[in-house]
Amino acid sequence: MGERRESYAAKAATGSKWTGASSIYMVVVQLLLLAILARILEPSDFGLMAIVMVIVGFAQAFSDVGISNAIIHRQDTTAEQLSSLYWLNIIVGCIVFYLVLSTSSLVASFYSETRLEKLMFWTAFVFLITPFGQQFQVLLQKELRFKTLATIEIIAVTFGAIVSIIAAVNSLGVFSLVLGQLASSTVKSFLFARVGWYSWRPVLRFRKDDLKGYIGFGLFQMGERSIGYLGKQLDKIVIGIMLGPQALGYYSIAHQLMLRPFQAFNPIITRIIFPVFSKFQSDNQRLRRNYLEVIRVIALVLMPVYIGLIVLAELLLTLLLGQGWDASISVFRILAILGMFYSLGDPIGSLLLAKGRADISFYMNVMVIFLYGASVWLGSSMGLNGIAWALVIVTTVVFFPMGFWIRWRLIGMRPLEYLKSFLPFLVLSCIAGVVVLFVSTFTKLSAPAVELMVLLVIGAGTYLVMLVFFQRKLLRRLFAQARL
Repeated sequence: MGERRESYAAKAATGSKWTGASSIYMVVVQLLLLAILARILEPSDFGLMAIVMVIVGFAQAFSDVGISNAIIHRQDTTAEQLSSLYWLNIIVGCIVFYLVLSTSSLVASFYSETRLEKLMFWTAFVFLITPFGQQFQVLLQKELRFKTLATIEIIAVTFGAIVSIIAAVNSLGVFSLVLGQLASSTVKSFLFARVGWYSWRPVLRFRKDDLKGYIGFGLFQMGERSIGYLGKQLDKIVIGIMLGPQALGYYSIAHQLMLRPFQAFNPIITRIIFPVFSKFQSDNQRLRRNYLEVIRVIALVLMPVYIGLIVLAELLLTLLLGQGWDASISVFRILAILGMFYSLGDPIGSLLLAKGRADISFYMNVMVIFLYGASVWLGSSMGLNGIAWALVIVTTVVFFPMGFWIRWRLIGMRPLEYLKSFLPFLVLSCIAGVVVLFVSTFTKLSAPAVELMVLLVIGAGTYLVMLVFFQRKLLRRLFAQARL
C-alpha cells in the first residue's frame, strides 16, 4: 500500500507539472487572443457571444449525462460498460444538438437579436463533435496521463486561436469567436480519440444493465452542473435582457479576465486531486490533510494575483484591451474579489465527487439559483457594478460559510484549520498590495507598460520576501515535492 500511495504521489507531482504548463500556456494564448480581438471586434460582439455561451454552456451540462466523473469515481468499470457509456454520450450529444437548434429562434426573439439564431446554429455543432473524444479524455485523466492531456489541449487551443484571428482579420465579426471554438473542439476530439483508440476502443454494444450505478451518480452530477451553471450565469442573462449586448460585452470581458488566473492555476490542482482523492476516498484523515495542503498552495499563488489585479486594474486593462473599454475597469475590480472566493471554493467539488456525494452539490446549487437570482435582480438597479457587488456579498455571506459545514460533514475538517490554511497568504498579499498602491501614487512613468512592470516587480518582490520570512517550511516542502 505504501508503494502504491507513493506511486500516486509521484504521478500527481508529474501531472501537476504538465497540467500547470498547459494551463498557463492556454491562459497566455487566450489573453493574447483577447487583446487582439478586443482591438478588432466591438463590445456588442462579445456580448452576443456571451449570450450564446450561456445557452450552450447550460446545454453542455447535459451532454454526457454526468457520467464522465462517475467513470473516474468508480474503480471497477469494465470495457463493456465503457462501450455502452460511450454510445450513450454520442446519443445524448445528438439530442442536445437538436434541442439547441430548435430553441435558437426563441432565444433570438427573446433578446430581440436576429444574429443569435445563426450564432447558435453554428455553435451547436460542438455537441456533435465533442462526444467522440470526450470519454477518451476522461480515461486519460483517470489513468493520470497528464502529459498526453496537456499536449492535446495545447495543440487545440493554439489552432482555435489562429482560426479566430484569421476570421476576425477577414471581417467575420462575432463569427470569428464561433469558428475558433469549433476548430478547437474538432482538433481536441480528434486527437483524444486517436490517442485513446490504442488503449481502448468501443464496440457496438449498448446495454441497459451496463449503465446501472452510473446513471444515478450522473443524474445528480448533471443536475448539479446545470443548476449551478445557470445560477452562475444569471448575471449575464439579466445584463443581456436589461442593459443590452454592449453592456454585456463590457461585463463579459471583465468576467473573463477575472477568471483567467483561476483557470490557469486551479485546473493544475483540481484535475489531479479528483482522481487521486478517489483512490483513497475512505481515508478521511488523509483527505483532510491533502485538502488543506491544496488550499495553502492555491492561496499562496492566487491571493497575491487577485490583490494585484484589484490594485493595478486600470493600468492592466488599458494596456491589454486598448481604448474604449473603460466601462470594464471598475466592474473588473469588484469581480476580482469574487475570483478569490471562487479559487478557494473550487476544490470542494473534487472532494464531493471523490466521496461520491454529487447529491450535496446538487442541493447546494439549487440554493445558488434562488440566492444568485435574487441578488442579481436587486443589484441590477445599480448597473454593472451593482450586479458585481451583489455576487460578492451573497458568496461571502452565504456560500463561503456553507463550505465549512460541508467539509466538516464529509471529512471532519474544523473551520478554524481551514481559515488558518489561507489567511496568512491573504494578509501578506494585502500588505504587498498596499506597498504597490503607495509606490504607484509617486510613480507615473511616461510608458504605461514600463510602469506596470515596475509595480509588478515591486509587488512580487515584497510578497516573496515576506513568504521566505514567514512561510519558509511550506516553501521547502513544496520545492521538495516539485523535485519528485
